[in-house]
Amino acid sequence: MVTTIATRASTTALIIGSFAVVMSATSINVAIAPMMQDFGISHHLAQQFSSVFLGVTVICAPLAAWLADRFGAWCVFRRLLLLYVLTSTLAGFSDSFAGMLAVRGLQGMCAGIIQPLSLFLILESASLEKQGRTISMFGLGVVMAPALGPTLAGFVVEHTDWRYTFWLGVPPGLIALVLVWRARPVDRLQRAGQGSLDWAGLAFLVALVALVFAWPVVLDRSGELAVAMAVGWLLLLVLFWRFQSRRPEPLVAPELFRQPRFLSGILVTFVYGVGMYGSIFLVPLLLQEGLGESAVTTGNLLLLGGLALALSIPLAGRLVDRFSPQLVVMIGLGCFALSCLLLAWAANLTLIAMGIVLSRIGLGMIIPGLYTAMARAVTDDLLRRGTAVTTLIRQAGGTLGITLLGALLASLTSGSLAGWGSQPPATTAYSVIFAALGLLFLLAFKAARRLT
Repeated sequence: MVTTIATRASTTALIIGSFAVVMSATSINVAIAPMMQDFGISHHLAQQFSSVFLGVTVICAPLAAWLADRFGAWCVFRRLLLLYVLTSTLAGFSDSFAGMLAVRGLQGMCAGIIQPLSLFLILESASLEKQGRTISMFGLGVVMAPALGPTLAGFVVEHTDWRYTFWLGVPPGLIALVLVWRARPVDRLQRAGQGSLDWAGLAFLVALVALVFAWPVVLDRSGELAVAMAVGWLLLLVLFWRFQSRRPEPLVAPELFRQPRFLSGILVTFVYGVGMYGSIFLVPLLLQEGLGESAVTTGNLLLLGGLALALSIPLAGRLVDRFSPQLVVMIGLGCFALSCLLLAWAANLTLIAMGIVLSRIGLGMIIPGLYTAMARAVTDDLLRRGTAVTTLIRQAGGTLGITLLGALLASLTSGSLAGWGSQPPATTAYSVIFAALGLLFLLAFKAARRLT
């Protein structure tokens, strides 16, 4: 009985801790407009402030398995969660843009490692017949946090100071720390001292992410140079892959990508990252800049989506265990593609609300099926590294998605586009982008059909 209570407390700590750190990815989005005014910064610089969190998670995600094997998964979880709570608290008192940017990097580091860490700890304790429901619990932290973050931040921005959005993850972080302290869980697969870190591979990854951050700035100054940089980035990506294939202990295990089901899951994961973080980045801007709605209205509409997400995730977990991960993922992809069509129309708040709700249902359906299929596609000895790669790819999709969508939004907004039907001219650029997102999710169907 005591063991069961401790296990539940540990699992709850993983879910709440993941929720706390992931919420920081999007809670700042609602505060971008007042931040630009207070600091006098450009839209592109504000976008970098938002996307740097995702970039650091990409860099740090592959470190999760190595850190867990070397120092113990639960030890790493506790220390990083404490670091997150302390730095987030201090950021709320800061009046320095550089200081807040540094905190965003630390938050991203914590989130990048804690997410895969929590996922493989949950998977290692779950029985095969309950994997779908177990992962759906983890999905509450991974998917609901980015969705609910802007909702809570909307109330903070409207009624207090936008700087306090940094504090939103502190209470759940403290709760998770208390639960871990009381449960005192032990790492079942402790392999302390084994393996060496692939520093060269990490340097490659840092360079790839840094180029993504620099690209929008270069694009502002020279289109030709931006194209050349994009080509160089692709060449660097190929070099990174070849380098990893020759390393005895690579940062990213190439053998994972030789599993057809895992590779299909990776493609869907990347598209999922683009859609999830891209829509969370775009919807507040559509409502506030495109339609002139308040932060409170934006928060209320996103809260409606969060409720739909909360209902869809447990249902998806049960459907995965009863039917197949493939079916549930394809339903989710279809729902999100349809939601993009509604958001692309953007004629009134009713259609936008329907699009937000449907998009959250789609995201809630995808995660349990996708993670279950990918966990079943790899052997037990590769589970930790596989979950780390999954987080890396999802966050990479989010980073690239926000960067490219932000550049596209700036380009379309500054250009002259004819409105779509009865839409307000200010929303036309958003319509084009949401239509493209919907098409991307439809293209992911082919990969999703190979998950079983």
